[in-house]
Order: sequence, then C-alpha cells, then structure tokens
Amino acid sequence: MRQCPESLIGYEHALLELSGVAAWKFFADGQFDFSPAMYDMFELEPGCTPSEIVSRYHPDDRNYVTRNLAKAFVTGGPVSIHYRILLPSGEIRQVLSRAIAQDSNGIKTVIGFNLDVTTQLNEMKVDLDEVRKFKFISENTRDLIIRYSSDGIFRFVSPASRTMLGYEPEELIGTSIFDIIDSAAHPRAAETLSKIIQSKGYPGPTEVLVVRKDGSRVWLEGNLRPAHTVFGDLIEWVDVLRDVTERKDAERALVKALAEADAAAEAKSQFLANMSHELRTPLTSIIGFSDLLSNDQDISSVSRDYISKISRASRTLLNVVNDVLDLSKLENGALELDFTSFNPVRLVEDAIALLAHQAESKNLEIRFNREPPTCDSSACWLHGDDMRINQVLLNLLSNAIKFTENGGVSVSLSTQPSGEGRMLLTISVADSGVGMSADQLAKLFDRFSQADGSISRRYGGTGLGLAISRRLMELMGGSISVESEMGRGSCFTVKVELDMSEPVEESTRESSVNLASSINILLAEDHPANRELVGALLKDSGVKLSFATNGAEALAMVSQNDYDLVLMDIQMPVMDGVSATKAIRRLPGRGATIPIIALSANVLPGQIRQYEQDGFSGHVGKPINVGALFDAISSALHVPA
Repeated sequence: MRQCPESLIGYEHALLELSGVAAWKFFADGQFDFSPAMYDMFELEPGCTPSEIVSRYHPDDRNYVTRNLAKAFVTGGPVSIHYRILLPSGEIRQVLSRAIAQDSNGIKTVIGFNLDVTTQLNEMKVDLDEVRKFKFISENTRDLIIRYSSDGIFRFVSPASRTMLGYEPEELIGTSIFDIIDSAAHPRAAETLSKIIQSKGYPGPTEVLVVRKDGSRVWLEGNLRPAHTVFGDLIEWVDVLRDVTERKDAERALVKALAEADAAAEAKSQFLANMSHELRTPLTSIIGFSDLLSNDQDISSVSRDYISKISRASRTLLNVVNDVLDLSKLENGALELDFTSFNPVRLVEDAIALLAHQAESKNLEIRFNREPPTCDSSACWLHGDDMRINQVLLNLLSNAIKFTENGGVSVSLSTQPSGEGRMLLTISVADSGVGMSADQLAKLFDRFSQADGSISRRYGGTGLGLAISRRLMELMGGSISVESEMGRGSCFTVKVELDMSEPVEESTRESSVNLASSINILLAEDHPANRELVGALLKDSGVKLSFATNGAEALAMVSQNDYDLVLMDIQMPVMDGVSATKAIRRLPGRGATIPIIALSANVLPGQIRQYEQDGFSGHVGKPINVGALFDAISSALHVPA
C-alpha cells in the first residue's frame, strides 16, 4: 500500500488547524491521540489522562458521550454527537463531533473531529426571554415535559413528574422511559416506543401505561417530537405528556356500558319475541274460531253479539302486541319497509271505509277532501310502503274518532310534484274533539305517553301509536306534525316524498280458495285448538289434511307418505319444527323439495329470514289470516290463487 508523504500529512494537519477543526483518535485499549487544537479546545496539556478528558464533559452529557463513542467501536459508525464541555473556569462550550471506526493492521481505533460551535450558536441570538418562558412553562404546567436521548434515556424532566409520577426530576435523569412502562399491563408499549425511537421518524401521538413510584398505574398520552443536529442527525426526543387515566377509565366504562346495553337489548328482544309467541298462540284460536262462528247463520243474535265482542277484544289485544313489536323493531333498526305501487286516493278511501262503522256508532261523519292539485284517482300512483302509511293513517283516524264526541272528522289529501319524477304526498286528519294544550303536545309523540294520564282510563290505548307513527314516517324520510287547541280539536299532518309509479292492475280474491281435492297436506301442530282451527279453515278447500303432534311424528310421516305440502309449527315438544324441517330436507327423494310452510307466532323480520335459511318454503304468522294461509299454500304449490 502506498504511503502518503510526510509533507502531505503535515499539509492536511495544517488545513485542519486553520479551519478550527480539532482531530482526535481513540484506541480500543483506552489510549488516545489529540491534535493540538483538541488540547486547546479542552484546555488540557499534552500527556493528560483519559479521566481528565472525561471530566471535561458536562455532567448531564457525560453518559451520553461515552455511550456513543462506545457505539462507534461496536457499529463502526459514523456517529454524530452534539454535547457540552465544562471548562475549569466554568465556561460551557458547545461541541459538534463526528466519529467513525477503522481497523488498521488489526488495531481497532475510532477517529473523528470536533468543531466548537459555541460562537455560531451565540450568533444565532437565542432569545433569552423565550428560554425563560420555556423554563416558566416547564416548571408550572401540569403536563410533563421530557427530553429523551436518541436511545430513550431521560436528559430533562420537568417538575410535573412529582405529581404525575411521584418522582423527583433528578430521580429520573439517566434512567430510561422503558424502566417505568408497565409492560405486563400494556405489553406492546415498550416495543412500539422502541421502534419509534429506532426509526428516527415522526410518530405522532402515543399512549403508554406507566408505573408511578408508589406502584400505582397512570395512563400518559404524549406527542413525540425529534430534535436534530445541524448535520441532520437525531440527537434527542422532546415529549409533552398528560395524564389521561380518567379518560381511559371513562372509555373502559363506556365499552362496558355498551356491552351491557347490547346484552339488555338482546334480552329485551328475546323477551318480546317470547311474549309475542305466547300471546299470539292463544289469540290464533280466539280470533280464528270467532271468525268461523261469526259466519255461522244458525247462531242467535245475542250469541253473534257476544262473538263480535270477543273478536274485537282479541284484535285489540293483537294490536297492542303488534305495537310493542313495531316499536322494538324501530328502536333496534330491524323494521324493514316494503315498497310497492299504490294509489293514495284508494288508500284513504279504504281506511275511511274500514273505520266508518266506528264513526257511525258515535254519530260522526268522516269527510274526505281532495285538495288541489291532487291528481286523478285512477292516474295517481306512488311507490312506497302503503301498508305502513295505511297503519299511520288508521292510527290517526282511530284517535280522531276516539277523542271526538260531537262534530266530525275530515281527511284531506294532496299530491304535489316535487321534481325528478317524485311527488309530495300530504295527508291531514282533523277532528272537533277535546284538543290538547301546549304542554300535552310537547310529549305527545313520546312512547307510552298520552296527552293526559286519565286518557288511558277513559279511552283506552297504550300510548304507542303516535310514537310508532312518527318513527315510521321518519324511516320513510317523511314527517308528522300536529296543531291543536284545548276544546277545539286537533289536526295531524303527514308528509312524505315518494317516487311516482305506473298504475298497477289490482286483483281481488275470496278469502277461501278451492284447491284440488288431490292435494295432500300434513299439519304438524302440538296445540289441539290450532289443529282444529286449521282443519276448519281448510275444510271447504278440497284438500286432504293429516295431522302430526310434534316434529318427530312429522318426520316419520313424511318419510312414509307422499305429501304435497307440510304446514309446520315451530315450537313443539319432542322435536321442534326447525329441527324437523332440516331432518326432512336430508331425506332421500322428495324430502329436499317438498314445500314446508312455517306456522309461527315468531313474526320478526330476522326470524322469518332465519326460517328461509333453515329450509322453509314460506311463512304464515299467528294469529292465522285465512287469506295469507291460502296465498302461502298457492304460492308454494304454484297453483292459481
């Protein structure tokens, strides 16, 4: 290897001296070699010892410097250091140092150079007022201000450590942030912070759980900021931390409360589903047999009146059950709208016709006003959930009749184009009844609330109808409002914007259908009265009906006989309807394709969808509506209704 001439080496030293750069070399055995500028910088004499050199490092920077020099030996460098030296006179000098390791003839050394940047930093004219402000803030703020070295060692800790961590600032200087992190309770924190520090990037907000001096835990939220040398090398991190333990406790409490609320909602839904089933099962028999008896021409007028009262009472109870379920579905977001084409004029006319007898019994007249520019009844068709709009209208009409003793009730309808093929539907129901005060109006649409506590005793009702009506209209993107005055009646107005639709041919059908006498149906039902009722409903239809009292019997009978269709109750002893249906679907031959219709008091949308997934071909809710029963049978067998 070619040797450099001594004259060239001397020339390089001269350049270093002229530039104010001090060169140095450390050997692995602790020996060193300084250029003259190094002795001048440290105010040391040639022949000084390594301990004398270390004594010149500022006490707060001593560990930092020695660790980084050792790092240069291990990693090879380059290593950049910004530190302070404390001279015998008390003067503090700012030094930038650059070092790199080399291996020459088996001897490992670290060579580098120092640059005194004290003058340059002073020339930057640091604003002492700003320094005083920082000192004032760090000593008085409740937040904890920390400066870490690049490897996570505390170099500065503000006095807030006393209250936040229980440590004096001096107790933390020289220790590591990783020494106080609760790794057991927050196992990823140390790893995450270590990666952040090693990456030398800007990580943003961090949260750590740390152990206070007394052993208690505290959550700290910080925002790390990197500080760099003029060379662009990271020298430390600055962090401002605050105690967020209360917030974390609140978050945990909120998560727990949400879990408890979800569990309560699930329990409520399960309770309502069970209640619905238990009430609908006997109502199926009550309503079904009442309807059958009411068509019997051989009963006396007194008996017919009794039957009529039984029918009305049972339907009132069914309406209460439906209201509670509707409200639950609306609150849980489980109610689904069924959009079809309908004629709003006919919808109002049908609602008035349905309640005409109720109005006539009180000598009240229901007037129907078509406000301009309502379109012609034969041409005005809209696309929306007519069943839910009808439900709202019937509730408003029923209330108007209920709370009106003299005068009458009027229904006004208008349809106004709102652009882009849409129509604003407005329906108003006005009465000359008791009216309401401003205080009563304020809580009118609250659930289980009525304008007056005596109303439920005098007129009946649950106070759910208007709450459900408002939520239904909001679900459709519409609104419901009311104007009222005590003693002068009330006026409820419903508004909803819907798409216009083409007219649809409406079909009419009888409530019973003559099915082919060759159709063979199996009814699986454990309730004797319900077996008798379905038998009576299908008596005149021409079908052959067989009976099973539980799912196991139904499975055995389907495996041994050729049925065209199965009507399957859900809740039965021995084997329930769902299990029986799944077992039938696994039978060879026709078991996989035979239509199976669920007869169930479980009528929530999610329950009906689950029945479809379980293999049922259709669903008829209890109490059984004869028209719905025949529609389901006709649809499943693909025969005309």
